[in-house]
Amino acid sequence: MKTATRLAGLVLAAMLLAGCAAHSFPLDTQFIGPVASCDGPGAAAPCERRDVVQLFSDMNGTLYPSDWQKQFQPRMSRKRPGEGRWLAGNLLAQSAGNRKFRTLIANDTVRQLKEVHAFGQRHQRIFILVHGFNASVDDARPDFERVEDILDLKAGDGVIRFYWDGLIGSGVGAIKNWFKVANSSQLVGSRGLRGVLDAVEGRDVYLISHSRGASVVLSALGNPVHNPKFLRKTKIMAALWGTSFRALTSPAPLQERNNRLHVLMLAPAIGRIDFCDARAQPKSFKDFVCPRFRPLGKQVASFAYTVNSDDPMLGKSILSSRALTPTGFGYLTSVGEELATEYPLMKAYVLTPPQGFHAFKEYAANPQFLEMIQDAGIKGIAPVLEQSAPLIVTPSKDMPSAAFEENSP
Repeated sequence: MKTATRLAGLVLAAMLLAGCAAHSFPLDTQFIGPVASCDGPGAAAPCERRDVVQLFSDMNGTLYPSDWQKQFQPRMSRKRPGEGRWLAGNLLAQSAGNRKFRTLIANDTVRQLKEVHAFGQRHQRIFILVHGFNASVDDARPDFERVEDILDLKAGDGVIRFYWDGLIGSGVGAIKNWFKVANSSQLVGSRGLRGVLDAVEGRDVYLISHSRGASVVLSALGNPVHNPKFLRKTKIMAALWGTSFRALTSPAPLQERNNRLHVLMLAPAIGRIDFCDARAQPKSFKDFVCPRFRPLGKQVASFAYTVNSDDPMLGKSILSSRALTPTGFGYLTSVGEELATEYPLMKAYVLTPPQGFHAFKEYAANPQFLEMIQDAGIKGIAPVLEQSAPLIVTPSKDMPSAAFEENSP
């Protein structure tokens, strides 16, 4: 199976001769707008009523304000909803020099987080779903719905779909995107998702992520170690955007809100370095080994994750390099075993036998995820579609395998 998977990586690499890249945009204009369900037009019957809302973060962890389309009109794709070209690339750049738009962003962020707080107060349990890299709203929505269908969602539960701009690409464009998203996912977590967690108080919060969404979650819990090149570039751009470099890269820590955070990661595209203490920011990633790990915080009550040694996106290929962002946590049991000495609450759910897929929907249907949510006490009784056959040659567009190396720091 491993030989076939690596062969699939080579086939995929050979196909990556051309590609394109685009930004992911919200499909809605109201936040934290409710998700259309039973009351919406065209809702299927029978339809179970659920309290589901959504947020959308740009690449810097800035939440899109309501009525954002009144401020700028990106060049959207006619064939792919929610995908388009964007010269500015993020909301801070778009609003630079536009005091009205910048004020709207700031004020609406405050409003949205107040609404998140009110949403949290109405529910005993909060489920936050975070997708991965290279997924538009149109891509991620059905995956979120699959997860919601197998969760034990009761009348007192609330769901937050946390969308973010993980860029959209194919071929070479997807590989190029990875380098950007590996860094930006950290800002999405530390600036975007962290604010959402700070707005919830005294609740059981279940953070369910896929792929690079794991970086978003970890960065929400504590400031990460950033790529030095990314920091240097961001420092220059922050001055152009008229914002604080320190506020971008070292925001205030997660507040103690007496929550019980339950982390559940599917195909986590992260490595050992993602757990490093941010006080040791290296001048270069070359040969860097972090001297200490950072605490996850008192609020983290459980930490579960999958390991799949045949995941074609988390595995190696001949195009890999030690300089690339590692993804071994979801690929090699040895990475988690080393981290378990520092984080004893971690529990690995190893796919046995390993499966040659990476897609969110495949992991959500896998028995290991069902066991994971059963152990967490959040598995419902809704029927689950039979898992499809492992994907060997045509894996999900999320993260081309040529972009990763497991033995990086």
